[in-house]
Formats: sequence, structure tokens, C-alpha cells
Amino acid sequence: MSRHRIVLLSALLSLHFFNCRTEGNQTAETTVDNKRDSASNSKYYEEPGYVSVTEENEENKFRPTLPLDQAAFKGSGPEEQKRLENEFEFIFDKTWKVNGRVIAGDDRVHKKKQETYQFNRDGSYSYNVEGTDGKGTWKGWINENVPVITVFPKNLNEKVSEWNIKNTGKTMIWSGTTSYKDNAVMIQFVFNK
Repeated sequence: MSRHRIVLLSALLSLHFFNCRTEGNQTAETTVDNKRDSASNSKYYEEPGYVSVTEENEENKFRPTLPLDQAAFKGSGPEEQKRLENEFEFIFDKTWKVNGRVIAGDDRVHKKKQETYQFNRDGSYSYNVEGTDGKGTWKGWINENVPVITVFPKNLNEKVSEWNIKNTGKTMIWSGTTSYKDNAVMIQFVFNK
């Protein structure tokens, strides 16, 4: 091999090695960048410890349910149950209308023509969304002094969701948690007379 060919081959190999190292660094930076707080983005980013599961078949997809005998505050001790009943008292015996939803990264307020909910003390709830009625169960609990509600629609094709609740008198605000990937959504409910 001539001297020119060896120099040219060395230069090409060095350039290739440098490009491979640069691509590896960009991949590492992208991975770190994807672990940002998902509430600040409209796209959901995987939380630490998330394990990707390949869905084989829609029919075999698992969706948790909550029987009525486990709903509301059932399973809590008497003292905890009394505290939970006090925290959630404002939600019962009323019809709540969704005033709008806000999604992180989107400036618009998302609103449907008709969307109302009624929550019952026994752990059941009913709703009407644009003329379609539905039912389900809910579970209330406290996380770091914040009331949390997990909602289980009876229709297994609908998504389970979990929300931190703030009572502001005649309105309540639900902010999504990461449990069911609702952390980028906030919903305002108004008391519908």
C-alpha cells in the first residue's frame, strides 16, 4: 500500500470514529432530556422505573376495576374514614358541571357542550357527557394532606384516572396525577344548581 493510501485510510477511520462518538453523546443527552417533568409538556415522558409493556391484543388488555363494596372510603379505619368523609363532604349531593380542561403546553380551554357528574357517598358516581350516560365507582384517600380521588368507569373501554382535588367553594379543581398519565391535565368543575 502506498503512503498516500495509508494516510487517506487513517483520516477516514478517524473521521468515522469521531462521528460515532458524537452520535453516542447526542443519544445520552436526549435520554437525559426526555426525563424532564412530564407536567410541563404535552407529551408524556416515562417516569423513572417505567417498564414498557408490548400490548399483544386489545381484548386481553388489563384495566383495573373497583367493586362497590371496596369503593369510597371502605377499607379505611374508623378514624381515617371519618377524616375522609369530612374532606370529601363538599362533593356529595350535587351535580358538578365541567367548566373546562387545560392541558399543559396547550393554551386553549377544552370544553364539551354538556358534561356533568354526580358523586354518591356509597362510592358510585354517574355522568352525562353530550347525551351519553355512564356510571362507575370512585375511591377517595389522602396523599400528603391532599384529597385524591381515583375514578373507575364501569365501561371497561374508558380509562381509569386519578386526581388531586381542591375545593374552592362552589368550584373544585382536579389536577391529574402520574398514576394513570393524567399529570398534564387540570379540570375545573362548577356546582350546577
